[in-house]
Amino acid sequence: MWRAFEKAPSLELYQRLCKAAGAAARDKAIKHLQSRLTRAKSSAWHFPADLLISILMEEKQFERAWLNVHDHGASEGLKQKLARSSEATHPREALMVYAARVDQMAQLGGDGAYAEAAALIGRMAGLHGASAHAAYLADVKIRFGRKRNFMKLLA
Repeated sequence: MWRAFEKAPSLELYQRLCKAAGAAARDKAIKHLQSRLTRAKSSAWHFPADLLISILMEEKQFERAWLNVHDHGASEGLKQKLARSSEATHPREALMVYAARVDQMAQLGGDGAYAEAAALIGRMAGLHGASAHAAYLADVKIRFGRKRNFMKLLA
C-alpha cells in the first residue's frame, strides 16, 4: 500500500494507510508529501499542495495547512473549504480568503455571483468585530457602488 501511495498519492490511500498502520503512517505520508512539494511547481490549473492540505485539514492541523497554502498555493475551492473549517482557529486567514472571493464575485457580476458575495459578507460579520465589519462593508460599497443589484443585497 505504501508503494502505491508513493507512486500515486491520494486521500483514499492515505486513509487506508492510517487505518492499517496508525500514526506512524500518517507522519510518514505527510513527510513524503511535504518533500514532494519542494520539487513541484504550482500553476493556474495544478496545485500540488492540495492533497497535503486536504490531509492536514482532515487531521485538524490547520496551522500547518495554512502555512502550506501560503508557501505553495492551493486551489480556490480548497482555500474556501479550509477557511470554513478553520474560522474558529484562524479567523484572519478565513477573512482574507472570503474578502478575495467577495471581490471576485462582485467583479464577475450577475445575480448568482452577487448573492454568493453577499452571503460571504454576512459570514464575515461573525468573524470581524462590529466596527471592523462596518468599515469593510463601507469599503465594499465604495468600490462596487455602481453595481446596483449587488448594493440592493447589501442594504
